[in-house]
Amino acid sequence: MKKIVALGGEGIGPEVVDAACEVLAASGIPVTIATPPHGAAALASHGSPIPEETRRECEQADGVLFGAAGAAPSSAVVTWLRWAKGTYASVRPVKHYPGSSSPLARPDGIDYVIIRELSEGLYPGREGDLAELARAMPELADKVGTRIGDYGPGRFAAKVVTRAGVERVARFAADLARRRKARGAPGKVTCITKSNVLPQSDGLFQQIVRETIARDYPELAHEHFYVDDGARRLVRFPQQMDVIVTMNLYGDILSDLGAETAGGLGMAPSGCFRDGWAYFESVHGSAPDIAGRGVANPTGTILSAAMMLDHMGLGDEARRLDAAVARVYREGKTLTADQGGKASTKELARAVVEAYRAR
Repeated sequence: MKKIVALGGEGIGPEVVDAACEVLAASGIPVTIATPPHGAAALASHGSPIPEETRRECEQADGVLFGAAGAAPSSAVVTWLRWAKGTYASVRPVKHYPGSSSPLARPDGIDYVIIRELSEGLYPGREGDLAELARAMPELADKVGTRIGDYGPGRFAAKVVTRAGVERVARFAADLARRRKARGAPGKVTCITKSNVLPQSDGLFQQIVRETIARDYPELAHEHFYVDDGARRLVRFPQQMDVIVTMNLYGDILSDLGAETAGGLGMAPSGCFRDGWAYFESVHGSAPDIAGRGVANPTGTILSAAMMLDHMGLGDEARRLDAAVARVYREGKTLTADQGGKASTKELARAVVEAYRAR
């Protein structure tokens, strides 16, 4: 019996996590589920949004499932799960399930994965005052010679790219492409940067990914696109993608774009990995405008739970759960409003349970 820790977070997070947990429990999957205090409630009762007992349960669990972050208390939970725990690869599958609502005329066959480098780049928020940067680096200038000190009052953000950070995420992406190739996928890694404008930072990312693939994964194909062109290709040629590896901020943006082409954010799962540990969450946010109404689409969280099961060594159950979701969408009888249906969050979850049991 495996142990899961489920943290709902904020907004629709508790609703979709409860739905995913109902699916796991009602389907007879061999797991126990703990729901320790966290977020605003834990801040009020324990003085911390993620108390020590909750951290300990997460660290000792076989899997951790998170709902959605919103205001400061739930954001603190994500900060601990993601950065304090040292995850560096956000795995964001983009897959079209026939029957789901896509804006594309031909979405069939979309099935690729975005690997978002999670610890470096701009996203962790290394920011400061321009005056401080000017004092520390008075000679720093842009391409036309304007020095930092010439801009006047303002702020800056630092993009960090290291060889070690890029190599580990490149290997993570390549290992995934290798496993997908064994199952019939193309076996291709696509690197996406803006190295034509940022040759020092993005250029280093592109270079290290290319060198790593060429040296250690010669059986894999490799290509590179600039992020603007890459975004266009995700809309125009999504079926040509296999595994995409990209920098932190680009990955956050492109995974939302990809999710929309495949059926919407309500369909999008993810997992955040480091060596030996991971947690799982849907890509969408807390959606406060629909929170508490029972209409949120739990599919992304259910599919995140399937990823979690696979990570926990329950591969057969993970594939069966994915197939159950596919069946619900294929039949089209019990879909939520974002997919053109009238089902509630709980009704869709129950439909997935029925499909899981029917196999």
